[in-house]
Amino acid sequence: MCDTNVLVRTVLSPDGAAAELLRLIAREHLLVLSLPVLAELYDVLRRPWIRDLHRLSEPQIRRIVSRLSKLGILVPLPSNLPMSVPRDPKDDPILMTAIAGKADVLCTLDRHLHDPSVTALCANHSVRVLRDAELLAELRT
Repeated sequence: MCDTNVLVRTVLSPDGAAAELLRLIAREHLLVLSLPVLAELYDVLRRPWIRDLHRLSEPQIRRIVSRLSKLGILVPLPSNLPMSVPRDPKDDPILMTAIAGKADVLCTLDRHLHDPSVTALCANHSVRVLRDAELLAELRT
């Protein structure tokens, strides 16, 4: 499971490390997603300063999100998400997507998702929290 910051970087730099990571995941593994993750990706890609970077139209953004949704599995999340990410509850859907989807890895650069309480909760569900460079190094071998 890749969080939004990793997914956005695949759009901003199609030849970059995050895009390579996504290609490796799509080819050899299953990408875990949820509607809240896709909605956040859509919202972030539509932010004016992000649009200035990628220069994509509204239909192109919708196609990217739609294509991404078909790369993996969409997991349902509980209607009442438990508060699990200290200091940034907006990241709860990311965490719950990884757990509900039984992901092996939650790939993120977000420091809140590397909080010891979050990594411990993930470990209890056999989910490792890795940075994209760490996961990319593993998948390249």
